[in-house]
Amino acid sequence: MRMQTFLMASIVTTVISGLANAQPVCAAPELPSQHIKEIVAKERLSRTDLPEPFPKYKWTVRREGCHYIYREQGAPAKPHYTNTFWLNQVGVIVDASTGGIAAKEMKCPDKVLSEQELAEIVNNARKKRPELPGPYKPQKTRVDRMRCLYVYYEYALPETAGIYHTFTIDPFGELMQFFRGRP
Repeated sequence: MRMQTFLMASIVTTVISGLANAQPVCAAPELPSQHIKEIVAKERLSRTDLPEPFPKYKWTVRREGCHYIYREQGAPAKPHYTNTFWLNQVGVIVDASTGGIAAKEMKCPDKVLSEQELAEIVNNARKKRPELPGPYKPQKTRVDRMRCLYVYYEYALPETAGIYHTFTIDPFGELMQFFRGRP
């Protein structure tokens, strides 16, 4: 029994420490949920490109890496009756959508990041974050825009279904998340 407890504790400690090492190091201190809500409310006062609040709603804030996801669920709850805002670590709105699709087009920053700039952002992030997968050799890349966000794809050559990486980058050049296809 003691051995099972010891083994289980060792496994849990290893998994938790592995997950902790996988998180990016954020430069800014964590913002309270109420502060995130206030930022969105303040931005709505001066911007017409953001989704309007519902007459009645519940809200939540979740942190993913160094970014925040502020979500409003209209009341009574029903499918696609949501507003979602993504904010960077200092509280700047980097993307917004309503009902899962961008009904209102949020105004994106004027500067458009090139594929080369996105490649540099990914390479710099790899130097700081050992959990990020290395580039394929050889590889081809592609970039898609998703509202104001960039999705940078890397495909192993020769191309094989499921062998790819994706990196989601906000319009200010900060890596938000990554996904690794099957190895």
